[in-house]
Amino acid sequence: MSEKSSSGRDISRRKVLQSAVSATSVSLIPLTSCTTPVSAPQKLLSREAWLILEAFTDRIIPADANGPGAVAAGVPYYIENSLASWNAEELELLTTGLFALTSAARNRYDLDFQLLSDNNKDALLRDMEDGKIDTFENSAAIFSRLHRLTLEGMFSDPYYGGNQGYIGWDLIGYPGAVMSSTAQMQQMGGRLPPLHTSAYGSDYDGE
Repeated sequence: MSEKSSSGRDISRRKVLQSAVSATSVSLIPLTSCTTPVSAPQKLLSREAWLILEAFTDRIIPADANGPGAVAAGVPYYIENSLASWNAEELELLTTGLFALTSAARNRYDLDFQLLSDNNKDALLRDMEDGKIDTFENSAAIFSRLHRLTLEGMFSDPYYGGNQGYIGWDLIGYPGAVMSSTAQMQQMGGRLPPLHTSAYGSDYDGE
């Protein structure tokens, strides 16, 4: 999201990226790691739930002048795959949360969440994050979890199904998995050339 709230609180893309790097480092593996790679969508979510999820991730990390965003990086696929596998116990909770979000959008704007303008999506998501939607009792917790999964899908190893085409790693200047580094690679003040390598081998490089 790139708008400012009425209180002037900046929720820029830069802040999102800083939180991704500072909180978990550039590797950002899932909190509960899967044991086998998942690269194809599971077709788990309904069409309506998928559209809401896609719109949510798009506003957390939208495409801009710095490059493609969460949708192009396959973040919704990563989240759906996680809910079909290692995060299966969260499926009902998060699906219910997505429908509660679009219900709140209908109550406030008379439109489904994915059909709102970007400004209205951002306004609703700010209230969701702050727990200020009366009809959405656990909105802050749902926002926090979906936000975390969005960051995972954007910046984790392609092995896990997100970060397609290395969009997330290219965005923050992470070159990819390397077994060793040269003295030149360890110099400060510049970006390393993108290597586009998964820690799990070329079969999971995401391209």
